[in-house]
Amino acid sequence: MRRVRGVLVAVALALALSAVAAGPAVAAKGGSSDNAHACQQGGHQNRFEAETGRPFKNAGDCVSHAARGGADATLFIDPVFTDDSCADCWGVLEGFVSPNAQWEVFFSLTGTTTPFASGRADNSGTIIVNLDLPCGNGSTTAYVVDVADGITTQPVGPPNGC
Repeated sequence: MRRVRGVLVAVALALALSAVAAGPAVAAKGGSSDNAHACQQGGHQNRFEAETGRPFKNAGDCVSHAARGGADATLFIDPVFTDDSCADCWGVLEGFVSPNAQWEVFFSLTGTTTPFASGRADNSGTIIVNLDLPCGNGSTTAYVVDVADGITTQPVGPPNGC
């Protein structure tokens, strides 16, 4: 009887040690705190599931995806005046998507089938491009499509004073 009890104690001790040792390994597979924080205070509006290109419904959806360890992508047009030779131009395309992903910007004046501008992300997936969208002439909104990842951003209007 003592022998059986001794074996049971040894097995229980081995199971307890393996659970303690596996705990940090399981936790290491968890999500990204930085990505979760980036989702808050409206940050989810410019973020997408990198795996599917699906936009997040709300901040909670974005935080949940980050907590599960999912990757995200960002892509947006910043409605600011650009400092190029065009005095009344606006729009800076910014984002982090798949490396070398093709992107196209559509502007209300050029319609929905002809891109106003297009290009590719760099080897790290970073995009920072002055778009120089023109002010006036009925300009209303612009949006960008990441062709490779299937991301389409929400339309953005020009800055005040345009």
